[in-house]
This record gives sequence, C-alpha cells and structure tokens, in this order.
Amino acid sequence: MFILNFAFKNVISRKSSFVIILFIAFSIAILVMANAIFDGTGNGIEQTFSSSFTGDVVVKPKTDFPMSLFGDETPVTGELSELPRIQAYTSVIDYIKSQKEIELTCSQLTGQAVLRTSGTKRSVVLFGVDSQDYLKLMTGIELLEGETFSLEENSIMMSQGVRNEIEEKSKKQLNVGDSVQLVSSNGTSISLRSATISGFYKYKIHNDLQDNIVLIEPQILRSLLGIESLSSGPLDIKENEATMIDNFENIEDLFSEDLELDFIDSSGSVDENFSSEEIVQENLNIESENFDSDELYTSWNYIICKLKAGESPNRVARKLNNFFNQNELPVEAVSWRAAAGMGAQYIYWMQLIFNVGLILLIGTGFIVVNNTLIISAMDRTKETGALRAMGANRKFVALEYLAETLLLTITAGILGCALGVVGNALVVNANITFTNKFLIQLFGGNVLLPIVSFSNILTGMFLALCLAIIGWLYPVHIALETSPVAAMEHI
Repeated sequence: MFILNFAFKNVISRKSSFVIILFIAFSIAILVMANAIFDGTGNGIEQTFSSSFTGDVVVKPKTDFPMSLFGDETPVTGELSELPRIQAYTSVIDYIKSQKEIELTCSQLTGQAVLRTSGTKRSVVLFGVDSQDYLKLMTGIELLEGETFSLEENSIMMSQGVRNEIEEKSKKQLNVGDSVQLVSSNGTSISLRSATISGFYKYKIHNDLQDNIVLIEPQILRSLLGIESLSSGPLDIKENEATMIDNFENIEDLFSEDLELDFIDSSGSVDENFSSEEIVQENLNIESENFDSDELYTSWNYIICKLKAGESPNRVARKLNNFFNQNELPVEAVSWRAAAGMGAQYIYWMQLIFNVGLILLIGTGFIVVNNTLIISAMDRTKETGALRAMGANRKFVALEYLAETLLLTITAGILGCALGVVGNALVVNANITFTNKFLIQLFGGNVLLPIVSFSNILTGMFLALCLAIIGWLYPVHIALETSPVAAMEHI
C-alpha cells in the first residue's frame, strides 16, 4: 500500500504524466475502433456469403483440387474437371440432420451452361437445389416475382442481376413463365434442355459472385450432366426440347457464331470448342450409365448447413469431420470461406492487406508511446539514487517503478477504451454508406457498421498491460544498475 501511495503521488506530481496518459489513451482508442471495424467488416462479409449461397458449413467430397460451390477452382483446367458427388449420401445426410447444432440443410448440384433466351445468351453457373428449402436457408435472398419451384418441375429461378443483363442486351422484358434454353458440355457431348422461369429474386447484399448463379430444378441439371437415364437405350427427348432443336435448319446452325457456345470457368472466362456434328449425334443417342433410382436421387455435390444462433461453424465442422474420418467417409466439412471459392479469398486477402496497414500504423504509435514511458522512467534516475541512499532496497525500487507505470497505462487504457466506444457510436450514427462496388465487397455491405465487442475492450486493456511491462523492464534495469553514488552526483 505504501508503494502504491508513493507511486500515485509521483505520477500526479509530474506534468508529463498527463501527456503520457492522453497519448496512450488516444492510441488505444484507435485500436478499439479499428478492431470494431475489422469485426464489423468480417461479420458483414460472412453474413453476405453465408446468407446468400454458402450457409455456415458445407459438406463436400474430399478432392485433390480446390472445390468451391462454383465447381473446380483449379486455374485454367478447372472447367474441364467433372465434380465428384457425395458417396454414401444417405448416411452422411442422416448424421448431419441428427446434430442439434444444425438448424437447416439443403443439398446442391453444381453445373455450368449457356443460358439462351430472348435472342441473347449468357454463361451461368447452375445450382441444382430444392428452391423452397434453399430460400428458407438463404435469408439474404428476397423473392421479387413468381414463386419457388417444386421438385420434378421443369423450372429455374433467375436473379435480378442476370435478368437485368439479359434484358439490357436483348431490349426485351423477361417475365415469369418465359422459356429458356440451356446448353452444356461434358467435354465429349453437348446437352440441350429447356426450362420455364418460375420466379425472380435478388440478393439483399450484392456481390459479383452472385451474378453468375441460376437456381435450377435438380433433375434438369442431372439431365444436363448426363445422369438422368435409368435404363439403357436412346435418350428420351421431350417435345419442347425437340422443338428447340428443330428450330435450327441444319446441324451446323447449332454451332454457328450466332449461338457462340461459350462455357465459363471459375473466373468467368469464355471457351469455344464445339463444332462437330458427331458430338451432337452422340448426345442424342447417349447410352445411360448404370444408376439405380436411389443413386439417381441422391446424386449431390454438396450439403449446405445453416447452424442455430450462437453455434461456432469451426467447432461444428471439426465435429462433422471427426465423424467422417472415424467412419472412413470420403467427405469433409469446410467453412463458408472455402465454399465461396477464389472470389471470397480475394476479398479476404484485400481485407488482410488493409488490416495489416492499419496495424502497422497503430504499432508505430505504440513504439512512440513505449519510448515515452522509458524516457520518463530514466529521467527519474536522481530520485532512484536518493531512494537507494535512504535505504530503499532493489525490490522496493522495482515495485515502485512498476506501480507508476501501471497507474499510467491502466488509467490510459480505461480512458482509451471509453473514447473508442464513444468514437464507434459516432461512426455508427454518421451512417457512412458506400456506392463503390469494391468497397461494398471489402466491408461486407453498403453501410459501415463497426462492432465494439467485449473482446475488443479486453484487447485494449491487455495492450495497456503489455505497455506497462515493456515500459518498466528496461528503465528499472538501468535504475538498478546505477549505483546510488553515481545517481546522487546528478542532484
């Protein structure tokens, strides 16, 4: 108690103490606000993806290549790879649904195709899902027109972004009930199917990755991928699909420049490789694979999971992976970031660069603060010499230095955290909005919403404590190494 009282009197008696407190408080306030922005940005980006198309956890087959919800993420050759499907699907989905942490699930197939309608064409990524379950899980999707499609319906749902682009190119309006044509390739054959637009939807928070997605009834996608037949023999062409093919005067029209069969890869680039009549003829007489009915309707690439509020995606993913490994199931659970693919990784790295730059800036400030603490302590060499001459031992001097430094830094830490909370409230009330598409993706939304959490406050106080220890070690070492006689010479 005597040491604390002595240290307190020394602190308040020096004018430099108030300058040091304000300097440290300002630096910690910046750190608290920066962490609030980081947390708000991270939460915003996660919500953008998890509520739009990734969910919280995604279960997928184990692969030797990077596999996102958009397909193979391998550069250049990714679009040529056939996506593996989940094996032992029934066992996997039964276990997933039995977990109390998981609220909703939705299985998904992924494919790529050219969507042709209103005289225009566009490369798209097809998500084969039960649209009713999908929209329950994806709370970031808002239905604008029409309705969801049921399983076994020959339907698709189109995002407002894809709709706007097609309407701008064709100068025609797309409506619910319009027919579209889908053209896909598996590398050796061409598949053509038609579907009806059942509805239009939009994403509440826009991201460029979403502009390539079209929701489709899974059986149509299975047909495009060549896994729809259950018996040997020629492919059964539906009447509307036959009409679509008959619209071409000859087989070369199918591959004319007007059609331009361009298939996207994971980066959105275009590839044109299809001009052979033999390829189409092979497709029209395709031999079915040996699928039984159970395998057909359990052919999925992914299982998307939405967790209950408060559950940790990383913890749930570890739990699922433990079960899969113990039962030697060739599947794995991954986070929303891995499921989103390279687009999300790009945003992550850009955000990381931004964060590192800000941390370096704050770190420079803390170096200055620490040097100020050291100089302040070393200026008291005379006082230390007087104390030693009066009989103070080394322990007393060390504790007195530590007490003074703790009083300075902890007071500054409390003040800094308070200033950070006030500053954060001012930023929120300022309602800072973004119109730049890059900034919207970087900050996870069009409004800056920093979040001051309890961990932010703890970080600020922990940093204040670290400053106290660092600012104490070197000065007290110098003070204790200086003899009382040498110190007294300066008085």
